[in-house]
Amino acid sequence: MKQFDIELRSFADVQEFVEIATVQPFRVSLGNDFQSANATSFMGVVSLDHRRPLRVSADCGEEEFDRFRQLAARFWAE
Repeated sequence: MKQFDIELRSFADVQEFVEIATVQPFRVSLGNDFQSANATSFMGVVSLDHRRPLRVSADCGEEEFDRFRQLAARFWAE
């Protein structure tokens, strides 16, 4: 399982990230120490606590992970 952190600051960000996660050919989840959601579920992602960065977990190979991470680059947590 490969991971990176993101920040989603608006409903538009949530929608865009869910769209990116949905087209991936592997499982993607999103959460923090207390909550988790399927990253392809808009309602699940909206229900998470967005006050802190969220951890993206992807069940894929290194090459797929690099491509996915680049697609989500604008959401990377600083």
